[in-house]
Amino acid sequence: MRKQPNLAAATEQKKGTVAGLVTASLVDGASSVLALINRLALDPHADVEKLDPIIAMYERLKAKEAELQYNAAKGRILKKLAAMKIVKNKPALYDIEEGRPQNGTHEAFKYAPLEEIDKHLRPLLAEEEMDLSYSDEPLQSGGLLIRGRLKHLPSGHYEDSFIPAPLDTTGSKSEVQAVGSTNSFLRRYITCNIFNIVVVGEDDDGNGGTMDEAQTKTILDLIKKAKVGPKFLKYMKAETVAEAGSLEAAVATIAARDYRKAISTLDEQIAKAEAGHANIS
Repeated sequence: MRKQPNLAAATEQKKGTVAGLVTASLVDGASSVLALINRLALDPHADVEKLDPIIAMYERLKAKEAELQYNAAKGRILKKLAAMKIVKNKPALYDIEEGRPQNGTHEAFKYAPLEEIDKHLRPLLAEEEMDLSYSDEPLQSGGLLIRGRLKHLPSGHYEDSFIPAPLDTTGSKSEVQAVGSTNSFLRRYITCNIFNIVVVGEDDDGNGGTMDEAQTKTILDLIKKAKVGPKFLKYMKAETVAEAGSLEAAVATIAARDYRKAISTLDEQIAKAEAGHANIS
């Protein structure tokens, strides 16, 4: 007579098999976890309650995959934007408040309108299947809050950026004009913030000296995340830490014209590091 297998041992063996499949699935990715879920769902002997943590794992993996796809697509856009020159080409006029010799005197400055930025950005967004949308809401203080949402359409992952501001009432604007002007201003600035866009003057030859304090801090923060070292400084043609005396001083020697190039390079390294970490998690 054949000896019947011990029930407890068989149960433990089954648990071990499922645990092994889950571990392998973590390496293979969300598609393997989904396949495991389907197999367990069709197994009449499977414990339905055990599906919940596996489904939660699948959702986390899908969310991480979506984030990696988003970062990779955005990184490619940043890299292409770094090679483009967006120029301040639209003059703006405003009243001189003090010391004006006569009524109607205006002083002009130039800026890059949203349509100029969009002209460069929109084709890159379409190429990467990304969408940048805006929404606004009034503030209790009477100002306006603009939200910019950058979304990767295939994966569904998105990230939001917010900028508040008081209404622009300069130049005797009506209330409607003030809202429109503020909306346009904030959309322009939020777009530049999301993509690290630095516009240049019409007569700027692209040199522009070295980076300012805010740009240096941004690069330092990204260097820590990307975990890059001397090779990055050499690539950006900056001074070494030994020459400058500190990492911050060395980063500050990067040319202002190369700011977007530095941002896109570091973002690309961060995306690669995250992808590599996800593959071995």
